[in-house]
Amino acid sequence: MFSISGFVDQQLGQLLETWNIYSTVLAGLIAVILIVTGAMAQEPDTHPMILLRQSHASQVRNEGESAVYRSADSPHGYPLRSGLNVRQPGAPAYSGGRNGDLRDIWRRVSGEIPLEAPRDREVSSAGGEQPKITTFHGRESTEDHNIGEVTKDIHIVGTVLRKNGSKRVAIFLPNSIEFLEALFACSFYGLTPILIPRAASTVEVANLLLRTKADTLIAEAGLSLDELMHVSTLRQVIWVVERTSRHVDWTDVPADIGGKIDVSMWHQLIQDHQDIKSADAPDLKASELGNIITVWGDETPKREIVEFTHQNFVSAIAGLLATLPGKQRLNPTDLFLAADSWSTPYALVLTFAALWSHASLAITSQAIAGVDLTVATMGASPTVIVADASSAQALHDRTAKLATGLPQQLALWSVRRGLDDGYMPSGSLLDSVIPPVRARVGVEPSQLRLLFVTEGPGGPRLSADALADLRAFTHARVVRALTVPTVAGAVAQTGVFDYRRGAEHYGPPVGSVEVKLVDKAGHRTTDEKAEGELVVVGPAVAGGESRTGVLVKVTRDFTLAVV
Repeated sequence: MFSISGFVDQQLGQLLETWNIYSTVLAGLIAVILIVTGAMAQEPDTHPMILLRQSHASQVRNEGESAVYRSADSPHGYPLRSGLNVRQPGAPAYSGGRNGDLRDIWRRVSGEIPLEAPRDREVSSAGGEQPKITTFHGRESTEDHNIGEVTKDIHIVGTVLRKNGSKRVAIFLPNSIEFLEALFACSFYGLTPILIPRAASTVEVANLLLRTKADTLIAEAGLSLDELMHVSTLRQVIWVVERTSRHVDWTDVPADIGGKIDVSMWHQLIQDHQDIKSADAPDLKASELGNIITVWGDETPKREIVEFTHQNFVSAIAGLLATLPGKQRLNPTDLFLAADSWSTPYALVLTFAALWSHASLAITSQAIAGVDLTVATMGASPTVIVADASSAQALHDRTAKLATGLPQQLALWSVRRGLDDGYMPSGSLLDSVIPPVRARVGVEPSQLRLLFVTEGPGGPRLSADALADLRAFTHARVVRALTVPTVAGAVAQTGVFDYRRGAEHYGPPVGSVEVKLVDKAGHRTTDEKAEGELVVVGPAVAGGESRTGVLVKVTRDFTLAVV
């Protein structure tokens, strides 16, 4: 009669008879692999099913158009994110707030509007304090800016500009505290700031001043006045002078310009009007505020001038903040650095979002498209950075050259494996033996946790593999945004936890816009696919609606990708 116990006993006996040292080593190796794999196993940062359907489509569509797509946090039937939900101190938590405007950003910074605790956690001890604003002048030199002094400077500049009859103020400055002060001065005093691209030449600046009808220019000292004298609308120029050059009198003007343009120096203007107080600021209604004018493009004939409202900007801020899941939100412990010029709406909107969230701000004058991120972050330890695609690609290429040896490739494979499994590796046993190659960003060890990369139509683009490798090189979560001239902030942005390699897309629309595709040039929407020209609608769009001219398609996981 067959006995199971006897059969097992016989097989076990045969196994033990043939057991030797090689069997012991092999069994030990298998046990180690199983134990290490089990100990290192981690849950993905987000459920994989969430990545398979990242936006909501309307149930019907019109002929020649796709369905209307919205972010998962602003589904159809609910309003798009239109503002900051500003509540006055002491207002009940359940009360509705107003949309707000850019003045409320600085009121939050100065403490006039208190920081509210998120629902999932209490405000940290840093939340009750004012955020820090620091300018970094290279590796050794830094300059901390007192929030009270900056507030006073804002109101001095705003008062002087308004008293002199300024209405349209062109700002042609690198990222600096003066840029912020000028922009907020325009916001508080009902003026229209015009953000001139940092890369523009003197001739291009003069051309843009004419096209935008600017009456005031704030720029770095040294710009030639000979070209500016042809700008018929220009009445005032304010030079921002470096400390080392303030012994020079920059107010001298050529004889043929004298009387036409009033020239003054920023620091002297501040010193001469210390009697102006913040309480003297006018209490303007939303309808009395100026607009924000931006300039898009690299070549003068092709530069597109777009006029945004405060409503567009606060809506964009709310939309970008909503894309960040709870534990990845901007918070008072963050140090935010814009490595792209504030003349670009996406970098500026993210900077406002950081200030609204009480994050500290690191300022570098090196910020411009294509900047070396190692140079731009020198001396700082930012936790959040926004940069353009060419800067991010250059950082990837430089770091990839360092990962050539077998040990570095093995360490990189370990990090990639974790990302492919859906989680951000935080260190492993292999990392302690073979440190992985790390991108040089900020003071080592890098504190970077979020990197925002912006891409626009016709500009440089990151490949999906480069995007994935940047996560491995920086050990930070990297997101990519699709931007267009007529939308403040972004049209679409990849998810913070979407680590998939080879996924060529820009994520779902942000919560402040909705999008649809209209048939154009052979790109048509059918029952099987959605493809065509991108049309964006929402409170973050200049004019409320824009046909962007960009050809995109909707992928199978309901994200946007450029055709």
